[in-house]
Amino acid sequence: MSSSFWSYTFQIMQTAFKIIFSLAGLASFITIIHGYGVELIVSEIINSGPIIILLALTFIPTLLCYALSWLLVTSHWNMVSRLSAFHKVALFTKFTIVSVAWNNLTPFLKVGGEPLKYVMLSRYLSKKETLVSTINYNLIHVLATILSFALCAIFLTLFYDAPASMLLGAWALILCCGFIIYYSIVIGRANFSLIAKFYHGPLLRVIRLNSFIILRRIITSYKKHPKTFMLSLFFDTLARFIEGLTFYYGFMLIKHPISMLSASFLDVARTLADTIFFFIPYQVGTREQGVHFFMEKVLLIDTSGFLTAVLLYRFVELAWILIGYVVWVNMSSSSTDARV
Repeated sequence: MSSSFWSYTFQIMQTAFKIIFSLAGLASFITIIHGYGVELIVSEIINSGPIIILLALTFIPTLLCYALSWLLVTSHWNMVSRLSAFHKVALFTKFTIVSVAWNNLTPFLKVGGEPLKYVMLSRYLSKKETLVSTINYNLIHVLATILSFALCAIFLTLFYDAPASMLLGAWALILCCGFIIYYSIVIGRANFSLIAKFYHGPLLRVIRLNSFIILRRIITSYKKHPKTFMLSLFFDTLARFIEGLTFYYGFMLIKHPISMLSASFLDVARTLADTIFFFIPYQVGTREQGVHFFMEKVLLIDTSGFLTAVLLYRFVELAWILIGYVVWVNMSSSSTDARV
C-alpha cells in the first residue's frame, strides 16, 4: 500500500482519538457538575462578591518566579548587561505572560508558547544565544516539575496523616522522581559510546541520542554556572507552590477556606493530573476529578467548594490568556513602530 494511504489512515485515527478523548473529558465534566449542582456553583460565585475580580492577581507572584528563573539562565549574555535590573525583570515578565497565555491555549501538553519564547527573545539576542537560553530554561522547567512532585510527596508524608495506600504512592513517587534525577546525572556525565552498547535498534538509538544530548546539556549548564543554575531551579520550583495562592484565595472567596500548605499541595497535584491526562483537551473533567480525589483521599480535608474553586482557577487562566494577548499585540506593535 502507498505511503499516502497510511498517512491518511493515521490522520483519521488521530482525529478519532481526539474526538473520543474530548467526549470522555466532556462527559466527566458534565457528570461532576450534575453531581455538584449548577445552582450551588452560581450561588458560591455570587456570594464571593465583586472582589472575585482580584483573583487573577494571585498569579502575579508565580509569573515573577518564572520570569526570574528564565532571566537567570540568560543572565551571562550581552543583552542583560545593557539593561537595568528593573528592565530585565519587566522584559522577561512580559515574555513569560505571553508564553503562558499561548501555553494555556494549547489543548495538549501546553507547549504552544514555547516557539514564542524564541521569537520574542531573538529580538535581543543572537539566534544561538536565544536557542541556548530557551532550551536551558525549558530543561530547568522540566526539572522543577519533577522536583515539585517529589517535594510535595515528601511534605505529604511529614505533615499529613494520609492513608497507608496514599503514603505508599507518595513514596513510590519520591523514588521515581529520585531515580529520574539520578539517571539524568549519570547519563549526562557518561560517555555516549559506552551507553550505546546497552541499546539496540533504530528507535532506541534516536531516543538515547536525544536523551544524551538533553542530559549532557543539563550537566554542562550546571558546571558552567552552578549557582545561577540552582537559583533558577529554586525560583521555578517555588513558582509551583506559590501558584497555590490561586486555590487558597479561591476557596476563601467561596467561604470554604483551606490552609496555604494544602492549597500549594493541591496546585502541584493539579499539575500532576494535567500531566498524566495530557491527551484530554484542556484536561476538562480530569482536573476537576483530580482535585476532588486529592482533597478527599490524600489530604483528607473537606471537599466543599472544590468544583467552584477549580472553575475559578480556569477563570484565572482565561484572564491571563487575555492579558497575554494584549501584551503580545502591544509588543508586536512596538516592534513594528521601531522598524518604521
